[in-house]
Amino acid sequence: MIISLKVKGAVQGIGYRPFISQKAKEYSLKGMVRNIGAAVEILVSGKENDLADFVNAVKTQYPAGAFILDVQKTVIPDDMSFSYDSFVIEDSIPVDLSDELAVFSPDIGICNDCLEELLDPNDRRYRYPLISCASCGPRISIANSLPYDRDTTTMEEFDMCPVCRREYVSGRRMHAQTISCHECGPQMLLAEYKASAGSSDIFCRFDKDEAVNRAVDILKSGGIIGLKGISGYQLLCIPNDDTARRLRSIKGREAKPFAVMFSTAKEIKEYAFVSSKEEDLLKSSARPIVLLKRKGDFPKEVIKASDYIGAFLPSTGVHKLLCDAVGPLIATSANKSDMPMIIDDKAFMEAFMPKKADSFDQYSHVDAFLYHERKINMAQDDSVMFVCPGSKGREVAHFVRRARGYAPLPVLLNKEYGNCNVLALGGDLKSVFAFGKKDKIMPSQYIGDLEDYDVFQNFDAYIERFEKFYHFTPDVIIRDMHPLYISHSYADKKSAAYDKKIKILDVQHHHAHALSVMAEHSLNSCIGVCFDGTGYGTDNKIWGGEFLLCKGTDFKRVGRLSYVKLCGGKDAPKKASLVSGCYEEALGIKALDDFSRAALKNNINIFETSSMGRLFDAVCALLDINKLNSYEGECAMLLEKRAYSYSGDYPHISFDILDDKDMLIADQIMLYNEIKKIVEEGKYSVEAIAYGFHMAIVKLVLDICIKIRKEHDENKVCLSGGVFLNRILLKECIRVLEENEFEVYVNEAVPSGDGCISLGQAYYGLMMQDI
Repeated sequence: MIISLKVKGAVQGIGYRPFISQKAKEYSLKGMVRNIGAAVEILVSGKENDLADFVNAVKTQYPAGAFILDVQKTVIPDDMSFSYDSFVIEDSIPVDLSDELAVFSPDIGICNDCLEELLDPNDRRYRYPLISCASCGPRISIANSLPYDRDTTTMEEFDMCPVCRREYVSGRRMHAQTISCHECGPQMLLAEYKASAGSSDIFCRFDKDEAVNRAVDILKSGGIIGLKGISGYQLLCIPNDDTARRLRSIKGREAKPFAVMFSTAKEIKEYAFVSSKEEDLLKSSARPIVLLKRKGDFPKEVIKASDYIGAFLPSTGVHKLLCDAVGPLIATSANKSDMPMIIDDKAFMEAFMPKKADSFDQYSHVDAFLYHERKINMAQDDSVMFVCPGSKGREVAHFVRRARGYAPLPVLLNKEYGNCNVLALGGDLKSVFAFGKKDKIMPSQYIGDLEDYDVFQNFDAYIERFEKFYHFTPDVIIRDMHPLYISHSYADKKSAAYDKKIKILDVQHHHAHALSVMAEHSLNSCIGVCFDGTGYGTDNKIWGGEFLLCKGTDFKRVGRLSYVKLCGGKDAPKKASLVSGCYEEALGIKALDDFSRAALKNNINIFETSSMGRLFDAVCALLDINKLNSYEGECAMLLEKRAYSYSGDYPHISFDILDDKDMLIADQIMLYNEIKKIVEEGKYSVEAIAYGFHMAIVKLVLDICIKIRKEHDENKVCLSGGVFLNRILLKECIRVLEENEFEVYVNEAVPSGDGCISLGQAYYGLMMQDI
């Protein structure tokens, strides 16, 4: 009996063909396996019972890093010629990918087997910094095209040595496209600045183990180095105040906490509390940064005002070697603040190294850079996650940033939506685009804020690269409806660049937030509770404290915060004291300078907003916690910090809710006024008031959802928006809603902030095909 199997899913770049070869031999089958496009084709002959067991194994068993979407079986007529007398792995063949949205692997953190070899003095890859195998190493960041083979990656420039070539055809590294060792493949190099005038080369140069050892010496002495990893450059230094202060100067990063890389989970536990779920995340193949509650003091210049340590484990051999030798290391993306991560050697030198002798500035330049000569196609920042109690009390991992280790894996829907190709452009902040087709939506990695020109250039280039990689030409482009968004105008230019007419659809920002949760959980309707800082509304005002009744592709705004008029334009989100002053002006209190008051009175550079994010800023300033957002969400984070550990008596503050023509309006000005009076009375601590403010929002969510359920018979609630990165709100809103028998859904596959917008947009575009 002869059968053919076509396996779809993440089945390339993870040792799947060697795995299938081993399974076929276990069942005494003859035939072949090969990559075809983005899938794997298997042709096997054998006894009927053995074939049945083999097919079941293919459907239920797979190597680490793989997942199976579909296994299509075809029985081949017995009279077909079959020329195999054993089981072999054949060369890949390209096929047309336009009918499917292919699934491909993200970059994969170093596996335990490679870690053991790295640290084993008797192994031929002992201390080889770029060690990898069929189960780990770079994937999407080095892939040029599909099918995934060595000659379709940036490894094609490196010939295998005789030993690696033998390992490539048998053993653990069978068909591992990144196979290399001390004798072949990319090697680590180090260039260190030397202050010797008159020399033609201003760098001391080292290679291989000498390069790594010299990097260790520089780090131990308090220096800062650049490191080219598998998906971009990083800046590394020891986590003390002096070195971190210098690093902040080099990056132009004033207050945002730095992440810290540790050698082992045991070492992390010396500094932070780690639950079993958090430990699983840390050790996962994605190797994300996990935000952990710190146990005690930690250098202030590293984490600034945060109660959390952004901790992670080494994702490559070189990271492990450095951590083992030096100890914990700050590891942050090599970029100037708000600019994209650097992946090019020359670009790194331009940004962080002196250009001539005697021009070194320790507050602008790093001391050395450790790099290799393998090309990186796309930057991938570290993914950032946290764990919080979720629905029914289970611990849930949430994304703050989704990138390396997860992108470009798709979100899977429970039905197919026609054959239309959807390109969703997301928003301008925390930009992520997405491709949608049939039953899959593939969000890209985090790219950055499109206001930065270099970030926008990456955004455009990565869309083009993904279109070629996935053989994807959009039929429709979905964009945010904000007319001044860069992504909005980009849609017009992008659609005009194709040979065919491309339809453009606008989706309201907060509707996209709700749709993103609906997409993850395959919902058709919900109450969308969407809290964030800004989003352009259908009434041309800035929304951000929204209750939406969503059904299919339609939504109705049924609740919101009241509007407040803010001055300052784009600067308002940065200046919490200015926002607080505008709230006080709305109460008739003179709180702003004459210029700002005149702007409010004459509607100059002002906007009206229902933003929950701005309410957080106003209350943070009112409580004299912080007056300025030096990075997005800083004031909200500091307000949450003051409330998080509070457990005593607190003021029971509440919103007044007005039912105005089918719109439930929560009066945020009166809430602000109530908090102001409590502050002036002096009865409660700042921590108690901050906690009371959080609980007022929790009560608001419950009260309005109950009213909407009673009126519209909708029991499903989707929570989304950057405000739900707040652990108190997320946990307590889920708790009180479930206690009142609501079904509660949140973002889990993508961030709840603007990194989810393209997912919601793509879901909208796919569902529109059913209308």
